[in-house]
Amino acid sequence: MALEVGNRVGDYEVLALLGTGGMGRVYKVRNIISNREEAMKILLPDFASETDLAARFMAEIRTLAGLEHPNIAQLRTAFQFQNQFVMVMEFVEGTTLEKMASQSALSLDKILDYSTQVLAALSYAHGRGVTHRDIKPANIMITAHGVVKLMDFGIAKSANDMQLTRPGTTMGSVYYMSPEQVRGGTVDARSDIYSFGVTLYEMLTGRKPFQAETSYSVLNAQLNEAPTPPAQVNPALPAELNNIVLRAMVKAPEGRFQTAEEFRNALKSLREPHGAQQAAPVAAPAAPQPVASPGFAPVPAVAAASAAAPASGKSRRGLWIGLGAAAAVIAVVLAFALLPRVFSTHAGQKQAAATTDSQAPAAAPDAGSAMQPAQQAADASRPNPLATATPSTTPAPPASQASGAAAPPSRAQLKKPAATAASSTASAASQPSAPPAPAGPSPQEVRDSHDRYANLDARADAARQGVQQIRSQQQAQGLDIRGDILAAMNRMNSDLREANSALDRNDLQAAKDYMDRADREISTLEQFLGR
Repeated sequence: MALEVGNRVGDYEVLALLGTGGMGRVYKVRNIISNREEAMKILLPDFASETDLAARFMAEIRTLAGLEHPNIAQLRTAFQFQNQFVMVMEFVEGTTLEKMASQSALSLDKILDYSTQVLAALSYAHGRGVTHRDIKPANIMITAHGVVKLMDFGIAKSANDMQLTRPGTTMGSVYYMSPEQVRGGTVDARSDIYSFGVTLYEMLTGRKPFQAETSYSVLNAQLNEAPTPPAQVNPALPAELNNIVLRAMVKAPEGRFQTAEEFRNALKSLREPHGAQQAAPVAAPAAPQPVASPGFAPVPAVAAASAAAPASGKSRRGLWIGLGAAAAVIAVVLAFALLPRVFSTHAGQKQAAATTDSQAPAAAPDAGSAMQPAQQAADASRPNPLATATPSTTPAPPASQASGAAAPPSRAQLKKPAATAASSTASAASQPSAPPAPAGPSPQEVRDSHDRYANLDARADAARQGVQQIRSQQQAQGLDIRGDILAAMNRMNSDLREANSALDRNDLQAAKDYMDRADREISTLEQFLGR
């Protein structure tokens, strides 16, 4: 059924013909009740004699109805009209990647941005058992805000629809088909990875990896020929990116990236060094680490020991004060016997020192009584440490006491309190009276939490790119984006980092709290972007 501008299909008015494909015609329409513009896809009129074609169209409706992702064009509704299937979908206003690449060369940053968004959509679809099967630049739409929308699941295959593609049949575009598609064999998510590898190759080099005059020659090359490395076509490409593309295009599925998320993470790693140093100061670590980070000094082991056992540090300070007091008493007695004139001259000073010594903690007499006679004799010939220095608040004595009554404690001695505290803690934890540890989350809860984080991360990527695009446009006019939007984006980034850290610790409750907060910030940004 071919429609003209102004025709009505139910509550929809036809505004324009957008295109014609293997499954049907696509129109731009307007809902006369809501006044919202949508995209309408109508199956070609010979579906009554093509039961397989009708089955595919019905499968697309059911497949899309179960997908809701910011990088996938959303299905609004579906119905039958004059014995034909009709799908009403989100109208995506933008340019296909195919047309965009043909108009001008894309920067590497944009290519990586668009690629990570496509792979986020594929990761979501694959996680729900859906393989797209027709990944190519013409099915990737880029909005005015730089948001990717993956289009046309017309030949998508659900893992539950085993009869949808019969053995021996091939579907898809020949330039982007995986070897297993060419053979008509079993196809899974790794076929989409191959097809997007071909798409990425074309974006980076400006040419398809396999080009020939006939479809047969192209399909034969997909099966038997190795692609020219993209870095040979475009020497400006980084070696890591060259290797990523070639890995995605390995002939055997088991040699490729095994998931779209693995492919996406490999591309994201190429972009992270540019923002890692900027993000590092605000990132909250999951737990203190003894490894030094760039720009930060590692925490000394001595400080850690004193922090772990503050009570032990206090008692050791009392020990040193007690030793000093004992040495002072011996020095006073010798000075009185040998230097009576000096004693009479400085009696006031030594009496003050003795008064100070009398205020030492109760631990001092015990420490003094534990001294050996040989140590006491040696101390008698040394000057009084209290005459020149006051007790330090740190575990180790100050430098002015190094030549005083006793040698400073070794690093091993200072670590003993921490070790004792640790062993006490371990002993307490092993007591029978301790309550049993709560049961951990189930594997399904863990999977659900990770799925939700992946979805939020993809939405955040799309929102982040949209905000940045608008901000760049405003800055070109001497303006800047609203402060509350930047604040929402910063909070979103922080909440997602904390959620990821909580997932690494298997703390699902904390991860849920942070993901709830991130979800609210993402919704704020999406509302700002008009999504």
